[in-house]
Amino acid sequence: MSVFVDQALVEVRGGRGGDGAVHFRREKYVPKGGPDGGDGGDGGSVFLRATARKKTLYDVTLQPLYQAPHGEPGRGKKQHGAKGKDIIIEVPVGTQVFDAETGELLADLVVDGMEVLVARGGRGGRGNASFATATNRAPRFALRGEEGERRKIRLELKLIADVGLAGLPNAGKSTLLSVVSDAKPRIAPYPFSTVHPILGVVQHKDVQFVVVDIPGIIEGASQGAGLGLEFLRHVERVKVILCLVDMAFPCSGDPWRDFQILRQEFAHYSPAILAKPFIVVGTKLDLPEAQENWKLFAQRLSQEGIEGIGISAVTHFGIPELLDAVVERLKAFEEKEDFVPSPQESERKVGSSSPRVYRFTSQFLERLLKEYPPEKNGEAFNRKLEESGFLRYLKVVSPQSIVEIGPYRFIWTGKDFAFLGWTEEHS
Repeated sequence: MSVFVDQALVEVRGGRGGDGAVHFRREKYVPKGGPDGGDGGDGGSVFLRATARKKTLYDVTLQPLYQAPHGEPGRGKKQHGAKGKDIIIEVPVGTQVFDAETGELLADLVVDGMEVLVARGGRGGRGNASFATATNRAPRFALRGEEGERRKIRLELKLIADVGLAGLPNAGKSTLLSVVSDAKPRIAPYPFSTVHPILGVVQHKDVQFVVVDIPGIIEGASQGAGLGLEFLRHVERVKVILCLVDMAFPCSGDPWRDFQILRQEFAHYSPAILAKPFIVVGTKLDLPEAQENWKLFAQRLSQEGIEGIGISAVTHFGIPELLDAVVERLKAFEEKEDFVPSPQESERKVGSSSPRVYRFTSQFLERLLKEYPPEKNGEAFNRKLEESGFLRYLKVVSPQSIVEIGPYRFIWTGKDFAFLGWTEEHS
């Protein structure tokens, strides 16, 4: 079992282009053969690919430098050097990619199979054969290959889940997750028994959704106290938040004070989190003192117009009602809007000197390309993408970015795809 890591700092380097060759044709009976030096191959590039198979950035941190292979030099007989092989670094779905020096958000990999170019390989140098002219029939020079791009990137994983369980330490988050889902979190009677986010899949009636258990939040978490800053980012992606409040042994001594601390930390960290739909969940109602506290707590929630549900994960009291309420909130969210990054994430983007390059791979897209060739009927192709719901993933991609799907190259306009041409691999 790999260690959960949700941040990584690595350096990526594109391969150097191969040098062009200076060579002349030398064969029997051809005493004055012309120049035939071939071009060097392009250096390999470095891509990041989102995959559902990975749940942590731990593997990425084991290698601090990713260097793509260099292109091979050109040779005689106009033989071009081979292109350096691209490096593909697999990261979990939900990984954000930042330039470590400028803080620029380069990509938000929110769908399985999505790739982004983070370090382009250098172009290969031209051989002397390409410089031959009518006035210079025997050029004795060639170009060196270009250096590949180099940059340090910072990776941040924000888990993609439907529902987030948030609360102060020992509020009962892990116990609830173990009861309603297939997850097996660590449960112990002391604070911070959960030290990293845990995902669980819940099946309720005919609906399936993903829940994430966030490690305990304490007062001052938004400023770095406890484990707060390390994991509050995982709440940004969820659609509904369950605010769990311990009715038996409140962390501050007062359940209402616990609830206010939780909401206060959300507000300080990101207003977008505070604006998300939420349900207040009173826990541990199998204990007599908790039942008394819940009566007063529920009255105050009602006065504030806040939805609250009391539960006991031990006896399963209130669990069906809670799951019903969650499903209703999720359905309302889906009807209202598709997932898009929070405004706070979008504001972190800055200008770029070159367009981003993204790649998508899936059997669905490959089939769609065959049925609706975009070079012939781009309108139908875009319409089918819109109907399938795929285009909503492109909301995290900056307009004017280049998107590659199989052999096709497109420009993402911000609304749809504009056919640009073919990739180098297209024959």
